[in-house]
Amino acid sequence: MKSIRSLFAATLFATALPALAVIPNVTDQESPERNNLIATFGQSGLAQSFKQMADNVSGAGIYLLLASPEESANVTIELWSKLPNQGGSLLAGGSALGLGPGWVDVFWTPVTVTPGDTYFLVFSGPSALGLAGSTLNPYSNGQTFATSGYAGFPNFDYAFRTFAVAVPEPSTWASMMGGLGLLALLAAARRRT
Repeated sequence: MKSIRSLFAATLFATALPALAVIPNVTDQESPERNNLIATFGQSGLAQSFKQMADNVSGAGIYLLLASPEESANVTIELWSKLPNQGGSLLAGGSALGLGPGWVDVFWTPVTVTPGDTYFLVFSGPSALGLAGSTLNPYSNGQTFATSGYAGFPNFDYAFRTFAVAVPEPSTWASMMGGLGLLALLAAARRRT
């Protein structure tokens, strides 16, 4: 009986540890309206400004439309502190296979940001894919940039989203750690008896 209890406690503890290591990416900012083809990757200077609410950015996505039928290719999304032509720094970035129509999301190691500050997503990919969005200013915390020199279009927004790592509140962490500690104490007490 004692070995069954110990095995149960060890199994419970072992299954709880991975849950602590897996912290999901959650959507932080989003402009989902995609009723227009706003640009194609054949243009240069494609970017979207945004203000993150979380203190980190762990990835971003863009909604693709087809400029040519059945086209798929790598799409690159980069996170910048300012626009590249305004002295911005590249903070993170990555590529993923994109197939229009649909979302393509890119994830990276979370980057610490200041909540409420303006940051920029810069997009690149093959000219056969287009970026969807809206001309009705659906996202009030940013705007679209396109063409050489990152010309701004204040009433346009790409269909985009940003991600953040969801860090549990301190009280949640304390409850989880307290529960795991209690399990460890119970297991140790049972081993002694």
